[in-house]
Amino acid sequence: MGSSLFSGVSGLNASSQQMDVIGNNIANINTVGFKAGTMVFGDILSQSIAGGSGAMQIGRGVGVTAVPTLFGQGSFMSTQSATDLAINGEGFFMVNDTEGATYYTRAGMFTVDKTEYLVDVNGYRVQGYTYENGVSTNVIGDISMGGVQSDPIATTRVSIGANLNGEAAKGDTFVSALTVYDSLGAGHTLTLTFTKAPLPSVGEWSIAVDMSDLGTATIALDPAIIGFDGDGKLDPATTDIDITVTGLLPGDATIGIGDSGTINWDLKDAVTDTDEPAETMTGYASPSVNRSLVCNGHASGELQGLSIGGDGIIQGLFSNGQTAEIGQIALAKFASPGGLNKMGSNLFATTINSGAAVINAPGRGGLGEISPNSLEMSNADIATEFINMITAQRAYQANAKVITTTDQMMSELMNIKR
Repeated sequence: MGSSLFSGVSGLNASSQQMDVIGNNIANINTVGFKAGTMVFGDILSQSIAGGSGAMQIGRGVGVTAVPTLFGQGSFMSTQSATDLAINGEGFFMVNDTEGATYYTRAGMFTVDKTEYLVDVNGYRVQGYTYENGVSTNVIGDISMGGVQSDPIATTRVSIGANLNGEAAKGDTFVSALTVYDSLGAGHTLTLTFTKAPLPSVGEWSIAVDMSDLGTATIALDPAIIGFDGDGKLDPATTDIDITVTGLLPGDATIGIGDSGTINWDLKDAVTDTDEPAETMTGYASPSVNRSLVCNGHASGELQGLSIGGDGIIQGLFSNGQTAEIGQIALAKFASPGGLNKMGSNLFATTINSGAAVINAPGRGGLGEISPNSLEMSNADIATEFINMITAQRAYQANAKVITTTDQMMSELMNIKR
């Protein structure tokens, strides 16, 4: 009879520990990336009586076998921050503390700190594939935004979409002007002046070129004429035009292709060095007009914003209108995530039971993809927790009743002598 007291006590202990788990789940119902726990019970080794077989065993109560973590997907909440990330599928973000220790988390509430590193709410640095000059190094390290800029690129190609009035009188002029960039990123105004040729060259225009702030350099065109046929289309004999800058621009800057200083004016090419078709020049009998002015090259630019794709690649948005890849979020996967050790602050650490981390880019190796502008909420379900709370409470009451009933029986036994 006395063993029933201890069985009841073990039930009280187990139910109270279950309430601890339930209370923790409910307390973290709004914790970003929280993974709920559950209680697994197991009976205590039974006692054999009178030397009997298995059929002559009496149970001695209950114990807690395990408190596994449930890694099911939580719901997503949309945010306005580009650095708020959620994982749609398996995997963990990796963060390093100040001593270089690596932790794993599903909480993707990241920001850029004062040292320009991507960090979590604990100030730990997010890990990913580092980039140099827009190319991945395939090396895992701290993701930094420091010193990231868009380098200037010199203009090597221009293309002008315009109509030159086919009924213009001899000597009439029209100007097309666009900004081109030298190797230092300085902008220069490239001016092309079209002059209607005299009869009988009805469809021809001569061209003069000038560029602001040439310094000691000179500029010339070859050829310096453009022609149209009777339908207002470019003369079939018309070729692309080379704009050549000879000498150095201010600051010893260069422009054009290599050391030649040649800027190619595309008139007819179907495909160019930028994989874009040449803009159309026409000679229709309508007022002269610029329709489009295009050139490659750009000034230097400072980082102004970020965007992150489903593959974890971080695109930098620069003040010169350019974009470039500056990093990629890396994710980790475990053979047995249930073996991870909870460290608090939404962090997990590896153990022998979890196995080593397998690291890949998002969307690869069975890992989930990144959902930007999103946060994964707690996967604890409050309705389920309330049901568990009711069953735990009833189990506690029942075990308490076992103890009081056993006490009453022992009291009756003590009263037999009366």
